[in-house]
Amino acid sequence: MRVTAVEAIPFRIPFAEKKVWARGTMDAAEHVLVRVRTDAGLTGIAEAPPRPTIYGESLRSIIAALEDWFGPAVLGIDPFATEQVLERFERWVGNPTPRAALEMALADIKAQAAGVPVYKLLGGWQDRIPVCARVPTGDGEAVARSCAALRERYGITTFKIKVGMDHRRDVATLRTVREALGAEVRLCPDANQGYDPQTAVRVLKAIEELDITLLEEPCRIDNDRGRRLVAASTTIPLMGDESCTTVPEVRRQLSLGAVGVVSIKVARTGFALSQRIAHLCEAESVANLCGTQADSGIGVVCGAHFAASCRNVTLASELTGFLDMVDDLLVEAPRIEQGMITLADRPGLGIRIDEAKLRQYGL
Repeated sequence: MRVTAVEAIPFRIPFAEKKVWARGTMDAAEHVLVRVRTDAGLTGIAEAPPRPTIYGESLRSIIAALEDWFGPAVLGIDPFATEQVLERFERWVGNPTPRAALEMALADIKAQAAGVPVYKLLGGWQDRIPVCARVPTGDGEAVARSCAALRERYGITTFKIKVGMDHRRDVATLRTVREALGAEVRLCPDANQGYDPQTAVRVLKAIEELDITLLEEPCRIDNDRGRRLVAASTTIPLMGDESCTTVPEVRRQLSLGAVGVVSIKVARTGFALSQRIAHLCEAESVANLCGTQADSGIGVVCGAHFAASCRNVTLASELTGFLDMVDDLLVEAPRIEQGMITLADRPGLGIRIDEAKLRQYGL
């Protein structure tokens, strides 16, 4: 079996509500659908989401990278030759999402050829994944209402709450949500590097009593001294995300002692490199979860398969991005029941694209 074609198709699906965080805003998912075709009639699917403020990518740069570099690099290759694929990709720097999407699409093909789901091909740890929902930014009462609605409808009990813009309001919001929803919910605030180290320490001391599950990226990722200071000041685990986009970066943050949890985003590290990150974290007794790139249903399914494959993904994963969108490209969107996504036993990723919706939302 050989790769015969790689397709890069941009699409735009609006969010039901604008996303707001410490480093920007976003009102739609503008991603690239990646399809890989083979001479055996098998097709693999993934998506590449640009995040220009983190990786410096755009829709046009992703498409150009796929058409000019990464796509031609895999033409004629056996989809099972993962190490050869990774070696070929090393000719170029940057561009994490197109290379990750291609590698995941190839894994989809491999699992289809083997007649097993991707999560079984990768490790087969479990088939049900607890999920964490990101709630819209707002005052404490509005955030609490959003959390309560998600718990009522989907059974979700872990919530990602954006902070980092006003530390006093952040503390008040977290206290309000804890008081409104009780002890059974898990709160995972994300500062997106919005605090200076001293403010981060003050916030962490103020929320220590609220049983916070983790605080994500409290301060700038290039401030080693500050990150060590913050980590040493609290018993609340700090999660690395923007600081942990590659295997070497994860190793460095672990060496600094700056993180106690690492977010793995398959949209930037694919399946193969994500496994290496998970194994590195496991060796250091650092937990993982699968983070979100505001994924559509395609990216959510990819993340769910990785989470289900890996025993070091022990925390609820951020696999709810498609809930924020007005529509989806999949014939069958992921289902969340009792706070869990249950993976089907279909070969590969088990997803099908609704071609009419792809035409509707294509750019």
